[in-house]
Amino acid sequence: MRRQAAIAGAILLSSTLTLAATACSSSSSSTSGSSAAGTSSKPVTITYWSSSSQAEINWIDSHFNSSHSTVKVAGQYIASADDTTAKEISALKTSTEPNVIIGQDPSALPLLAESGKIINLSSALATQTNALYPGIKSALFYKGQQLGMALGGVGDFVLFYNKTDFARAGISGPPATWTQLEADAIKLSDPAKKQYGFYVPWGTAEWISYEWESLLWANGGSLLNSGDTATAFDSPAGVAALTTWVNLVRKDHAAPTASYAEAGSYDGAPAFASNAVAMIVEGQWALTEFPKVKFGVALIPAGTSGHSAANIGIGVATAFTQGSSAAQQASIQFVQWLAEPAQGAYLTSVSGGLPSAPAQLQQGLVQKEASTQSTYQTFATQLQTGQTRPTVPAYTTVSLDLATEIQDALNGAVTPSQALAKAATEGNQAISSGGSSS
Repeated sequence: MRRQAAIAGAILLSSTLTLAATACSSSSSSTSGSSAAGTSSKPVTITYWSSSSQAEINWIDSHFNSSHSTVKVAGQYIASADDTTAKEISALKTSTEPNVIIGQDPSALPLLAESGKIINLSSALATQTNALYPGIKSALFYKGQQLGMALGGVGDFVLFYNKTDFARAGISGPPATWTQLEADAIKLSDPAKKQYGFYVPWGTAEWISYEWESLLWANGGSLLNSGDTATAFDSPAGVAALTTWVNLVRKDHAAPTASYAEAGSYDGAPAFASNAVAMIVEGQWALTEFPKVKFGVALIPAGTSGHSAANIGIGVATAFTQGSSAAQQASIQFVQWLAEPAQGAYLTSVSGGLPSAPAQLQQGLVQKEASTQSTYQTFATQLQTGQTRPTVPAYTTVSLDLATEIQDALNGAVTPSQALAKAATEGNQAISSGGSSS
């Protein structure tokens, strides 16, 4: 499935939920069968919401309930992923929220945290969190509290390259660095025939800044400062990253000057599918979109820091303080179970995505999935140096302001330095105002 730009609904910021901090933790084992509810002989029943298929909900219910005697779970389909946050906010305002939500977009966590009803998982899920790919962890925390646990079935992106074009140009393999990518893109380009070496995404949607962040990180830069209190991309690393994109388009004439966005998706897959470009950054969702292209995949090229980087999209399980203390302990136990390698592998396999933790790669379900895709190991390896978007209320605004200025730089209206300086000013205003730049 093609990745759509994930935009948090700004209108939800009008919620009247009260800002508070609620912490609750437990280290109950999810496999011992010991009761999270105490000594009562009657199982504690908790509910969870999910936007997944009914078959997946049934699998989770049956496998958890058959292996636990003191806690029972009951899953409910809530809505499509795009509509879940609004329903969750409405439920929190009327105290009708479930005990757990599965598949939550971490960008909504700060908004949900305003209710004071999210359980802090920092202590109870410490072991499982430390087992995740390093770049995933930061997205789970907000103001020092862990508001969710990453689930199996994450997504990242890698470099796709056209093997036929590479052979014709006498290039033996994919570029290992962005400097090499630029040189290869020039060799692969024939602007007169509208054929180009690389696709730089166009538009003012989140995908543009989402993809660009990988080059920023590869150059050793950061989107925000360490405290998430201000932007940090207006830096030498950021200017170098944006200059690379601008040069590919304007100086090298090695990338199209028009968008290949289609059906609301800005990743530009049609450019690669139609052989208009020889290289493109794409995710697993695009594997079926290139049936006529003899392609290979490689890690995103390394930047000036010497390492590769890519953005990772994740879904999380979030537990709420709904019900009794026993219900809250049961909720934590359920999230711990979901975080185990076996369940992570199942969620990875049914989603068509990637593992959230390296241990899931050793599970049979993931190995079976990997055996059917020659590209799988490259996507999995990219997770080792991937990062996630910051979990802050202003991220959507910061990202869109940045995408707009990247577009202006690609059009030649401003220099990379000017573009990033303006985006940083607008982003800092958004952070200081709690989400908007106005």
